[in-house]
Parts: sequence; structure tokens; C-alpha cells
Amino acid sequence: MPAYMMSKVTVTNKEKFESYLTETKTVGAKYGGKPVVVGSQPKMLNGKSDGHHMVFVVEFPTMEKLDAWHSSDEYQAIVSLRDEGSDQHMVAYQGKVMSPS
Repeated sequence: MPAYMMSKVTVTNKEKFESYLTETKTVGAKYGGKPVVVGSQPKMLNGKSDGHHMVFVVEFPTMEKLDAWHSSDEYQAIVSLRDEGSDQHMVAYQGKVMSPS
């Protein structure tokens, strides 16, 4: 069953964040990670905003692959770019794409 990493992001250093994005796309692809959604300029429909400006959703083939990506030495080596370039809240869900009917 696929797993999804969702990250709410506020960029704090554009250069470092762009370096992080480039690196994490390469590392994520090695574990089957595929970007699904990149959104910006949120419009609150319910509740209060937590202040984040962007959202990223990345699909992995399984939660095991997602965990392997997140704990890999390659990803851990770029965590400092993530933390220096942005404020992020990351969460993982196991799930599936629902059919329209």
C-alpha cells in the first residue's frame, strides 16, 4: 500500500531551501518517492492557519520505503539544509488514492 509524506512549509532561506529541494528529490527518487502535489498560497476553509505557506505531498510505494528514505544517510546529510532553509512540519500516512465514485 502506498505511503504519503506531507510537509507544510514556510521558507526562511530561499537559497538553502532550493538546495534542499534539489537534493531531496534525488534522494527520494532512489526510494520510489514521486512528488504528487506542491501547493502554495493556502486558503483557509475551516479552523486557524498555522502560518505555513506551502504544502508538499510525496508518494512512496510503501511505508517501509518512506521510512528508509527518511532514515537514510543520504537524507540525513541534507536535514541541516531543510532546517536552515525552512520551517517544516512533516507527517506520513499510509493510504490509497480514492476512486471518484
